[in-house]
Amino acid sequence: MKKIRDFVNRHNTISLILMLGVVTLFCFSCSRIEDDLNELLPEETTGTEEVTETDEQTSAETPIMLEPLMFTIDATNREAWAYFSFASGDVVEIEDAENSDAWDIGFQRTQVKLNGGISGPGMGSVVMLTETTFEAVTEAPADGYKADTADMLAIVPQSEKSWYIYTGPPGHQILPLEGRVFVIKAADGTFAKVQFIGYYKDNEKQEESGFVTFKYVHQPDGSHNF
Repeated sequence: MKKIRDFVNRHNTISLILMLGVVTLFCFSCSRIEDDLNELLPEETTGTEEVTETDEQTSAETPIMLEPLMFTIDATNREAWAYFSFASGDVVEIEDAENSDAWDIGFQRTQVKLNGGISGPGMGSVVMLTETTFEAVTEAPADGYKADTADMLAIVPQSEKSWYIYTGPPGHQILPLEGRVFVIKAADGTFAKVQFIGYYKDNEKQEESGFVTFKYVHQPDGSHNF
């Protein structure tokens, strides 16, 4: 009987060892299969598209087109200047223009002055572009800017560097020159492009002179892009 019990115990022990081996092998196989599946399956996404460096560069390099604005300024006073600020988009009251940086461009009838050079403490200056359109000017030139001097305004009235043409008698009309855009460096060094539209309160009938209408785009971030 003892031999039989010993035989049975050895048989059970061997069976238990074999069973543990099978279970261990099965668990190891399952782990390997899971690892293989994880390698094959795509990574989980959060539902938000990944922004690559190339996408960021493309976005940064694409300039945002600014909306043009229209403004009419009362420049009828023959004794005083009317001042305009690109930053505020409106007329500003200036007592001492030569020492104020609160204005960018001044008007007196057909005359135009800038806040720079002899006229003010700012960086005001201008480049005149001809044979072009307002929409075609998408970037401020890198150089070529002229400031007001004691001898001559940068936008020279009644000349080839002016914004208008005087028709003479009998009509004595002031008409903006077509195909002409002025890129202006404002007092603070930012850029604006300006196109003159008319000189009358009613430009269609050309009645009540001295009201200068101009279209402009001002780039406040300091870049050359319009």
